[in-house]
Amino acid sequence: MRILHGTKSKVLVTGAALAGALALASGPAYASSTNVSGQVGGSYTYYGTGRTITSNGSNVYIQINNPGGAMVVKWYKCDNRSVHGADVEVGDGRRHLIGSNFKAGTVFCLAAAADVSEIKLNWSGTLNWNVYS
Repeated sequence: MRILHGTKSKVLVTGAALAGALALASGPAYASSTNVSGQVGGSYTYYGTGRTITSNGSNVYIQINNPGGAMVVKWYKCDNRSVHGADVEVGDGRRHLIGSNFKAGTVFCLAAAADVSEIKLNWSGTLNWNVYS
């Protein structure tokens, strides 16, 4: 009886571990995150670091922690600047949606500009992609 009970326990634990592994393999992509920073003036500065969307329908967010002033950010297709998102005003310390419903395999870059052309702003923040909320 004890051997049978021990065998059932092992089968249950193994089954639970397998179910957990399958859930992870078939679940949505995990969000990707990185720190970003730069210096901007009155015209757009194009940052050439590409990030790849790995899951269909995901969103891109940015939170500027240290804007140094009013600025706008947009995403653009790294190999074609004419394909881009809308200007998004950032710098209030909140997380802002800068693009949504991306296709898997999309490679995007960031562009930013200061609202005032006479000054250069140093900024830093956090970029999140492959996000569903």
